[in-house]
Amino acid sequence: MSEEKVQPMGDGTQEESGRDGSRLYVVLGTLAVLAGVVLLPQIISMSLAIDIVILAIAATAFNLMLGYTGLLSFGQSAFFAIGGFAAGNVLLHLGASAVPAILTGALGGAIGSALVGLLTLRLRNVYFILMTLAFAQLVYFVSLSWREVTGGSSGLRGFNRPDLDLGVMTIPLDSTIAVYVLVVVIFLLCLGIFYRLVTSPVGLVLRGIRDNQERVEAIGYSVGHYKLLCFSVAGAMTGVAGALYAIQWQIVPISIASMNQSAAIVFMSILGGVGHPLGPVLGAVIYTWLADVISIYWARWPILFGLFIIVIVLFLRGGMTEGIRRLFSLVRGR
Repeated sequence: MSEEKVQPMGDGTQEESGRDGSRLYVVLGTLAVLAGVVLLPQIISMSLAIDIVILAIAATAFNLMLGYTGLLSFGQSAFFAIGGFAAGNVLLHLGASAVPAILTGALGGAIGSALVGLLTLRLRNVYFILMTLAFAQLVYFVSLSWREVTGGSSGLRGFNRPDLDLGVMTIPLDSTIAVYVLVVVIFLLCLGIFYRLVTSPVGLVLRGIRDNQERVEAIGYSVGHYKLLCFSVAGAMTGVAGALYAIQWQIVPISIASMNQSAAIVFMSILGGVGHPLGPVLGAVIYTWLADVISIYWARWPILFGLFIIVIVLFLRGGMTEGIRRLFSLVRGR
């Protein structure tokens, strides 16, 4: 009789301990992010800090697809560009404030990714990768020729940085500090949506699809619907990043629709560590900073970065976050 009472109590203690560890992990991660966004402009220029946070949003969206669903897409530049061009046209032709422009970018990214997802998500492995790359190139060449909407090779320009109209008050975004605060707030909101999604029952299904799609289908889940949901949410977040880019630089260059932009998002995610909530954020910081600093001294810096990625893929599959974990484990062991 006593043994029957002891066993449930032990299980409950372990479960409570697991929940406490998870809460501690979330608290530490939140504190790390908040400390990072406060210290970042103190270490580097404000403009570079804004670019890093914008790319961190796009990398987080990519992490949702690859790290939690197993979808390797080389077409994220398409949704980044769609969000930027959508926001830019709203600002240029309608004179909208920042919030409608950002929402338009999110809607453009979501619709674009949903259309691409309907045509590509039935494919697997390299076929899916090549199709997303093909659609990204399609968006690039359409952007290059559709001058009325994109400005062609010169990019979309001619609009001013909007104000942030909150209804009860209007905040001008004429300073980089104000833009940085706006970008950070939206980044934290996107990170919160990302975390809420991956820790929900939907997130469990997405991880199941990543690990064993056939088994998830066998137990009755509609894999296609879950993939499309993931792809659309990631596209919306990437569209938000593109809209913020347009607001920051008051121009939407054609280069953001190129393959190099997709490769940059993929590389920074792998560098930081896909499958970890903060891995791509760390990768965005390292990648953007290295690109800004090393490119001053060496024009062919991508060669060095390519070697760096090869080392990570061969010896550190979890990226920099795994390296940090191993370092802490080594220190604790000693």
